[in-house]
Amino acid sequence: MVPGKQKGNESCRSIFVMDPAIQPGKTARRDNIMNRLESFHENRSDLQCFLGSLLEGLLSCDTLKGGPTAIRSALEPLITAFSFLDLCYVLDSDGRQVGPNIAGKRVNPVLAREGDGEDRSLRPYYLKARNAPGSVLTPPYFSTATSSLCVTVATPVRDREGLLRGMVVADIDFEQVMALLEDDSRRRSMEPFFKAIYAFFSLGLLVVSLGLAIQAFHSLEQVFRHLTMIADTTPSFQATILLTLALAIFDLSKTIFEEEVLLRKDVKRHSATRRTLTRFIASILIAISIEALMLVFKFAIQDPSHLTEAGWLVFSVVGLLVGLGVYVYLGARAEILLIAGKSREKRHHASETGNPGIRIPDNLRP
Repeated sequence: MVPGKQKGNESCRSIFVMDPAIQPGKTARRDNIMNRLESFHENRSDLQCFLGSLLEGLLSCDTLKGGPTAIRSALEPLITAFSFLDLCYVLDSDGRQVGPNIAGKRVNPVLAREGDGEDRSLRPYYLKARNAPGSVLTPPYFSTATSSLCVTVATPVRDREGLLRGMVVADIDFEQVMALLEDDSRRRSMEPFFKAIYAFFSLGLLVVSLGLAIQAFHSLEQVFRHLTMIADTTPSFQATILLTLALAIFDLSKTIFEEEVLLRKDVKRHSATRRTLTRFIASILIAISIEALMLVFKFAIQDPSHLTEAGWLVFSVVGLLVGLGVYVYLGARAEILLIAGKSREKRHHASETGNPGIRIPDNLRP
């Protein structure tokens, strides 16, 4: 969100409703968003507690009385210390912004001069936080300030009687804070290198596929060039086999490029690995199935004594298909059990400590 710019209900700015300027219109980008949304729901309680711990106790009622200068002095060290903070600002008890925005390094400096006096009393985070005992967290949405996925955390500031005196609000880069929470920043820094390697091998497979297709069409040329030998089906079967292999290798190249280059895979999610392996085996299954069918036809015409071998290949295809179905089913069940176990562990931790999630140590506060 861009304080001072964005109007209307923030809940309508979900990650599925994008700005025309940033809407990619590509399946790969949409799959990335779906993966991040699933990750958000799985880690929401930890994320909310972690981000809330940054803002809770940061401002006091006396600081709010000091006006924009005192507020800026309190918030600037925070946004300097944590690179995932894009914007910080403070609201009074009525939901009106006090002072201009405090912008991070990734945000246009013009935004640091905007927002003062804006009425945000109808924003969902204000409506939720004004009656909440602690911090509240919005679902991910696209920020028009950075054109990237972000979340907003709002923490109420109350006096000793529990009356609302103000609210600290921060817009946070979702990818960066999740990398920090998952301790995944080093692996992500190597992603461009890995993607380049996958792109190189994917291109190599594409070249091989084109080579096989050229050989297949060359075999077909021989068929039409020597019409006197039209009864010989060997060149036709050879062309079919080569085209089948070319199609299978092309599909494998496409799968690698989509899964490893275009998509941002979450290696900690079993569903991502299961999807890649499923697509890989499916491409092999298609190729072997067509090859088995071609062998059945070829042996039925030319040498029926070898139909048994072709039949065993067909049974192998069926076995591989059954094995893939079992793997997908068991993998999905295992992931459900893991998620359920993680939820039970969080609830058990909450019942014992009364504070589920992650708290940031005081010595890490700016």
